[in-house]
Amino acid sequence: MESEFNHIRLHVVDQRFDNWEHFIRETPEYSIGLEVMDDLPGHRGHWVHFDHHVGVIREVTMSAAMQAYIAVRQGRLMERWLRHRNPVPVYVWNSDQDVCLAAFVLEYHELLERAQGMPLLRWIVQYNNKIDVCGGLYPVNLGELVKNHFTWVFEPYRQQRMRGKMHGDEWLVRKTIREVCDRLLALLEERAGTAPITTQPQILYASPFDFVIVDEKGDPISRLVLAAQGHRNLISLLCTRPTGRYTYSVIRGSPYDEDVFQVPRLIEAFQAAEDQPHVKIWGGSNLAAGSDSELGSSLHWTQLRDIAEPLVREAYLTSGSGVPGATPP
Repeated sequence: MESEFNHIRLHVVDQRFDNWEHFIRETPEYSIGLEVMDDLPGHRGHWVHFDHHVGVIREVTMSAAMQAYIAVRQGRLMERWLRHRNPVPVYVWNSDQDVCLAAFVLEYHELLERAQGMPLLRWIVQYNNKIDVCGGLYPVNLGELVKNHFTWVFEPYRQQRMRGKMHGDEWLVRKTIREVCDRLLALLEERAGTAPITTQPQILYASPFDFVIVDEKGDPISRLVLAAQGHRNLISLLCTRPTGRYTYSVIRGSPYDEDVFQVPRLIEAFQAAEDQPHVKIWGGSNLAAGSDSELGSSLHWTQLRDIAEPLVREAYLTSGSGVPGATPP
């Protein structure tokens, strides 16, 4: 692994900050959070939080990396803040693609501050933004992702995600972010490799009401494969934890689907069915939500199926879509 960062100092926290007040109280002035707080994105004074999960309208909220890109490219955020604190503290909780890319944008801010703004970096930030806003269910040409080195750049995160997040894995989060940044540098220097897409997500249940339950087998590319197959709404098993608990995502591919796959209603029902209903296990936004990635859910996927099916069926029939497969009058 190459040298540590020069302009940012990564802090990997063992749990997310509760809200803005908690973040400001626990971090120094001129601190940046990357998807590390259960509160709205934005900035307050000399604290910034780049995020697109909590309390947002997903389809109109930029990814964390795109927010950081605009702040650096147009707002000269790092240029300004480094005059007051160097390195700038950056707080993370995990090392997903968006977090890795945002960290790269902050560390290598000079690349964006140049007049041309690094077209290759701009392309990958824009591509990541589309995929992230859609919770990974953005229809793409899979061959293009391989050819343009996207899968190769984020291969370290893919390997880390297949292990699942565990308490005490701060070293792995830090290592993954550094390795993705090294690959982004290689991409910009025309030294990038390629990584073929070999993942084959398993469809555990296909509902007649236009959603599937799938086992991603820990591979983030699984959702792009599913999107290429035409799936738009899913309950996704990310991994089974060593404790026997599960990590899930719930993704609605589009807000223009007659409001049939209602993510907030589903996660409310899943939360109520948990073995610890008073501990917040499920949360997220209108299009993408999930169970806590460290604690995990107590519910087997068949329990999620039995909860979700009548709720989606009711919404489907209420929407006027009728019964799937029925002949119109």
